[in-house]
Amino acid sequence: MERNTFGNLLRLTTFGESHGRALGAIVDGVPAGIELSPQDLVAQGQRRRPGQSKITTARDEKDAPDILSGVFEGKTLGTPICVVIWNKDQRSRDYDPGFFRAGHADRTWEEKFGHRDYRGGGRASGRETAARVIGGAIAEKILPEEMSIVGFSRQIGEHRAEDFPDELTRERVDQSPTRCPDLDVAADIEAELLECKERGDSRGGIIELWIDGVPMGLGEPVFRKIKNTLANAMMSVGAVVGVTLGEAPSDSTKSGFDFHAGKSGYGPECGISPAANGIQGGISNGERIRLLVYFKPASTVGEMSKKGRHDPCIVPRAIPVLESMAALVMADHFLEFQLNRARDLTRT
Repeated sequence: MERNTFGNLLRLTTFGESHGRALGAIVDGVPAGIELSPQDLVAQGQRRRPGQSKITTARDEKDAPDILSGVFEGKTLGTPICVVIWNKDQRSRDYDPGFFRAGHADRTWEEKFGHRDYRGGGRASGRETAARVIGGAIAEKILPEEMSIVGFSRQIGEHRAEDFPDELTRERVDQSPTRCPDLDVAADIEAELLECKERGDSRGGIIELWIDGVPMGLGEPVFRKIKNTLANAMMSVGAVVGVTLGEAPSDSTKSGFDFHAGKSGYGPECGISPAANGIQGGISNGERIRLLVYFKPASTVGEMSKKGRHDPCIVPRAIPVLESMAALVMADHFLEFQLNRARDLTRT
């Protein structure tokens, strides 16, 4: 099995299965001398972990990270960083080796490899994303301090957030277990998801992701545009069915005059488009990068959902996963940007 590694200069390799002894991440390409402790990896992991509210799966994993290599005396060594999370609350008896769950990777995995770990989907389980969150937490240590990455539930089912501020923090997003910053809508979402959990039903939704404080010039203009690397990262997450840069469906129907309309401080005189959602020519323009990421309804429904331990909607727990994937992409491009400008550092 190939393709367990993501990234170019900064590379994340994930390993482990949902019901195996452990999952983990190996992060290579991290510069030496960056302060890093297990506590730096905890916050996002706790936001992703199961068992955190009434609207998530009841599987209770603490997801405490164990750093095995790459860090000495609280600083990175420039060598591969290996972090392990030990599985403690797996319940393999819930899974029938002869049953293929619709909507999951069970059947396709069996056809591709001829042998699979049927316990919770094995490597195809959403639990694999715990390792991605480790990688993202490390990647954020590389990014400039002024850069922030915040995701939130923009829509779950038919409930869509409309009343929220233009500046958000993860703490503000976490005020509701739905991670919807429009608290009136959040209450409606929570009520519906509790009903879904009782009936064994599920819902999909949309995560909106804001990347702020991005320096101008990140991304390559042809095959490593920052928009396609971000889209690739988002689409690699299970249950994601689409990614758009801004409101692409409505933007694609506008006239050029409407779409490119300038506003104070923008326009042809400075070459920055307010409609670009932070990316022009595949390169960051210094403005907010805004992505909308679409999720299908969770695959486990019906009696299996009611008897087992499953999320009625994975959107709230997927938010730190998308933030982590974005951090890995942005840190990778940031390292590339520094190499592109290395000529400025050479002797004259």
